[in-house]
Amino acid sequence: MSQTVKPDNLAQAIVQALDEFKDVTEEALKAGITETAKKTESELQMVAPPDGAPIYKSWSAYLADWTARKTMKTKKSVFSSLVYNKNHYQLAHLLENGHALWQGGEARPFEHIAPIAERAEDDLLKNIKNHLKGD
Repeated sequence: MSQTVKPDNLAQAIVQALDEFKDVTEEALKAGITETAKKTESELQMVAPPDGAPIYKSWSAYLADWTARKTMKTKKSVFSSLVYNKNHYQLAHLLENGHALWQGGEARPFEHIAPIAERAEDDLLKNIKNHLKGD
């Protein structure tokens, strides 16, 4: 969509074009972040317990408590989303990193959050690019 701009109005036309680009970019960021957070949440809700590990008595409650929350700051136009376990956050840490057992010894770590987080980083870039392209 090209249009003729007089030299006197060049600065105004550039500012307008940059504002339009900023709006499109912000919408792509919001959509990409939201989409990635929802996908990450659903992936964490489907994690299977580790092979040979004793199953936590409320494993289904642990999985169901994963949630994504949007955090948007309007002054600086910062958009983010936080995926976390709202009621079993301590258990998430213990499972991910392992812990000492009261009988002695240590429980082996069950890394289930880190691989999904790494995949989410790659997905975020793809989602933002797709939204910028208009897919």
